[in-house]
This record gives sequence, C-alpha cells and structure tokens, in this order.
Amino acid sequence: MQEFRNDLNAFMMSIPEKSRHHDSNLSEFTIQYECLTKDNPYFDVVPMKNRKDFAISLFFTILIDEVFYTYFYDRYHEFQKLTRYPKFIGNCPGSCQYHFHPREIFNAINYSRDGINLRQRSSIAIDHSFILATEIMRVEVFEFFSHHLDTVDPKHFWNLCLKELP
Repeated sequence: MQEFRNDLNAFMMSIPEKSRHHDSNLSEFTIQYECLTKDNPYFDVVPMKNRKDFAISLFFTILIDEVFYTYFYDRYHEFQKLTRYPKFIGNCPGSCQYHFHPREIFNAINYSRDGINLRQRSSIAIDHSFILATEIMRVEVFEFFSHHLDTVDPKHFWNLCLKELP
C-alpha cells in the first residue's frame, strides 16, 4: 500500500499543476485521461514493475471515491477530508467537466492518440491480479469504515462497489 502511495505522489507531482488541480482548487486533485496515455510521459515515473498494480490500485481509489460521492453524497465532504482521493476526468477542452468511470484507466494506460507512441511504453495487461486486488480492497474498505466512518455499513458500500467492477 505504501508503494502505491509513493507512486501516486510521484505520478501526481509529474502532472502539470493546471491539470493536477483542474479547477484551481488546490484541495482537489484531478487526473485527466490523457495524463495516463502513452502520449504523455507522466505515467513513466511509475516504475515498470509497479505499473499493473498501480493501475489496479488507482482504479479502486477512483471507484471508492465515486461510489461514496454517488450514494453517500450528504457525507461526502467528511469522506473527502479523510481521503483526498483524486478525481478521474476527461480531457480539455470539452470532457474535463466529466468524471470518467475508473475502468477507463485500463484503456488509457495502453492508448496513444495517433499510434506513434504505442511502442514507447509496454502495454499493461490486467490479469488475475485484479481478482486478488479485489479481495484486498474489500478488507481495506471494511477496515476504513470501521475505523473512520462507522455510520456507513461497509458490506452495503462494498456491494455497491462490486456492481461497478469490469
């Protein structure tokens, strides 16, 4: 988990500030789709050996944030204050006002707009690691809500997350 936090911090700091804080809100971090693609170097700060796990961890981080926002909006401010999870948004101009489903992370990391950069970075296949990570995240979700937001039923929350898995 600490490795993911370190990689996420390095990744976020590699993204230009105008994209990292899209709406100039310094308390909210954003990741635009294009920042994960092969057309930009930002994802390259994540060591090759960590990229698959990073993508899966980022998926769950974004998913948990979006599920909480969607189903527990009245408590979202409290959740956001505890987590400060990044938002996954579209590219400017046009799509940057939309939050993307986290499954698009898996498309973004292997995408190149013009195809020229496709060979620049090895493609990442999300295989059985996703299944293993799902159980780890279930445990993490239960622990988080038990310790930090005990008014949220972790079983109910996790079932909402499961509906969104690819």
